[in-house]
Amino acid sequence: MAQTPPQQTDPSVRLHSQRWFWKLQLISWLGILVVTFLSLTFWHSSVEWPRFEPGNTLFQCSVAFLLSLLLRPIFDIAWETPIALRTFLYLVAVAVIAGIWTLVRMEMYIRLTGEHSLWSEFGGWYYASLFVFLFWSALYCGVKYYLLLEHEHQKMLEVAAVHEREQIRRLHAEAVAKEAQLKMLRYQLNPHFLFNTLNSINALIRFEQAGEARDMVVRLSQFLRHSLTEDPVQKVSLEQEINAVLLYLEIEKTRFADRLQVELEIPDALKNARVPSMLLQPLAENAVKYAIALNESGGVIKIGARQIEADQPGDPRLELRVCDSGSCEDNPGADAPGQASTGVGLANVRERLSTLYSNNYSLSQEQKDGGMLVRISLPLELPATGAGATTRREVVA
Repeated sequence: MAQTPPQQTDPSVRLHSQRWFWKLQLISWLGILVVTFLSLTFWHSSVEWPRFEPGNTLFQCSVAFLLSLLLRPIFDIAWETPIALRTFLYLVAVAVIAGIWTLVRMEMYIRLTGEHSLWSEFGGWYYASLFVFLFWSALYCGVKYYLLLEHEHQKMLEVAAVHEREQIRRLHAEAVAKEAQLKMLRYQLNPHFLFNTLNSINALIRFEQAGEARDMVVRLSQFLRHSLTEDPVQKVSLEQEINAVLLYLEIEKTRFADRLQVELEIPDALKNARVPSMLLQPLAENAVKYAIALNESGGVIKIGARQIEADQPGDPRLELRVCDSGSCEDNPGADAPGQASTGVGLANVRERLSTLYSNNYSLSQEQKDGGMLVRISLPLELPATGAGATTRREVVA
């Protein structure tokens, strides 16, 4: 099947090709001159070396050099034709140029030696000339194809670089959008938390508990200062996240005192696991709001973590649990002030997990022992640590 090579239109490629052509001319004909001198002139005339032999060899190579210049435009014109026609034109051109070079060589040799019977050996002389120009043609076509392949390879690298830059820009844009979304969701928690806490302060003031309200305001400022110093996008260690939850629960203890108890079940081996910041605070807030606040005798909030195995081996996961002891069914109206729900907390947690982990997470709720149990499963991001994990069980009165 006919095949047409790609066109070479780039000026830089043409200039590069010009340089390669003259390098080819210099190296190829200089090499032919040396080989001819060593294999024919010097060896054949080793006994009696005529004085005209070196000059004759140099003259023949000079004529061949000039004749090869005529081949180049023929080759370049035929280069754009189908391969079958191109091969035919190349062979015809080489045959004609080799014939001309043979005639010049024989005529020059006859004039120098006077051997007029040399024409009977035309076939042998022509065969040598044809071999030389076929060799030169192979070099020329090989260099030309090499330049084209090099140019195409460079174009492919440029296209790949453009695609890579586009991909980097797209990934950067996606990262910026994802970061903006995470910041929006993360900062959404502060007004939500502040709304509920101010309602609690309002309830304390209404019941003339000024001291407790003042303590809650002080701890509220500490918690907000802590939350504002954290990067809303970067993950924190589980230990830092637990400390942030405890800081929030200290605010609520101002209101509920001994009615609020907290139990922690956090293995020491998992304290450095990376989790999204402020992930557990909305869950603890819901437990306080819908369990502790509605129960006259208060209750317990349990916060735990453990490592679990996923469906695929070698893919450990982290499970976080927030469980409350529930509320009394016969006292649904207790502490009614401040119980209006904005519906932000759990939805915010789910949206942040979806943004960070795509579909590689789970969040579930279930009733357990009269209370609500919330489970979060996400990839375990844990730095290399030694074995021998122990579980820390802590009760906060």
